[in-house]
Amino acid sequence: MAGLFENPFRTAPGSDPPALVGRDPELAIARFAVGMTHSAAPTAPVIITGLRGMGKTVVLRRAMADARANQAIVVYAEATRREPFGAILRSGLQAAQESIGSLPDKLKRAIEKVIRVLPKPEYELPDRAGAIALSGAGEPDQKPFMTVLRELNTQAWKHGRYLVFAIDEIQEAQINDLSPLVRFIHETAGTAQPALIVGAGLPNSRDHLHQAHTYTERWRYLEIGLLTPDQTREAIVKPIRDAGQVISHHGLDALVAESAGYPFFIQEYASAAWMQHEGKTITSADVAAILPGVRRILETSLYDSRFRALTPRECAYILALADIGPGPRTVYEVADRLGSDSKRVSSIRNQLVKKDVLFVPSGGMVEFRIPLSDRYVQAHRTELERRAAAKPSTSIDVRRESLPPQDGKAAH
Repeated sequence: MAGLFENPFRTAPGSDPPALVGRDPELAIARFAVGMTHSAAPTAPVIITGLRGMGKTVVLRRAMADARANQAIVVYAEATRREPFGAILRSGLQAAQESIGSLPDKLKRAIEKVIRVLPKPEYELPDRAGAIALSGAGEPDQKPFMTVLRELNTQAWKHGRYLVFAIDEIQEAQINDLSPLVRFIHETAGTAQPALIVGAGLPNSRDHLHQAHTYTERWRYLEIGLLTPDQTREAIVKPIRDAGQVISHHGLDALVAESAGYPFFIQEYASAAWMQHEGKTITSADVAAILPGVRRILETSLYDSRFRALTPRECAYILALADIGPGPRTVYEVADRLGSDSKRVSSIRNQLVKKDVLFVPSGGMVEFRIPLSDRYVQAHRTELERRAAAKPSTSIDVRRESLPPQDGKAAH
């Protein structure tokens, strides 16, 4: 079998794939925004959106690398529900200061002023006893925060630099903390010293940012999704070819079909096929050998835990959503499929959101949180229909005459 450390594919979440395929337009737009800002020409912030595992973070990191190479002070922040965004921003500023190394004294002092007005990170206590901070954590005082941000921006430009805020998981940033930063970016757009936000997040990021300020509607949102079959082929073949190996046509076709254009799946399946093969060629037999095991691992890690705890009514809801097809769907479509109305089934949808099965990309819409969940539902349809019928429901008809049960069919 092939050597472990020769494997060109990257399965770690957020890691750079060996071939970033199908993301050239989004990366070009993000790089253009960085270049415009570097040239003191204001441009709209860029937000890369998409479901988990689509490559948003990879695009964001490459835009960050371009910005750093072009003299930007890049402040990276990965938002989370568990920590105030102001504290995360503080850590990002400290990391940016340390990564640059030697700075002019005035610019260094300007960065330190911003750091001082932001809350310090909180630390969770054991046994759910709460959290503590080394100093008072909470929302930054917006007036001093805006003032010191302006001072930092001025000093950055005076010393041949500019500010780029790179925010991952931007839909998780608390509005009260995010709002002054958004205002600051908007304010600098009217000057010869612009600053920029480049962000990444789930498809509901647009609605989340709109809560901070309405003018974020005019930002540039770039949604990335599943790769096409041709793009999937390139994402598999190029790393193999660059490593001096080949893959058979039938083996490649099987990997393309199984991964279904999902970048995370492409890396997982191709990596396993690489590890299975011997010699110079990945054969169809190599691919066939790894498919059941990888499929089971991925189902267990991504889907089983989410779908195992569903109630009968929730099973009926996700069956209806899967029947309609992939992508975001209106709540009215799902309710109609269930023979009900959106108000009567809204509590079911809300529970599925809490269970991390669904999310709301925008008002009146609903979508599976994990890509290819509809494929998983169809593959496990017989069991889900059995569970959906376990309790009588007065408002939901779970029978699907157009799609008969598919006994024993695996998720592929």
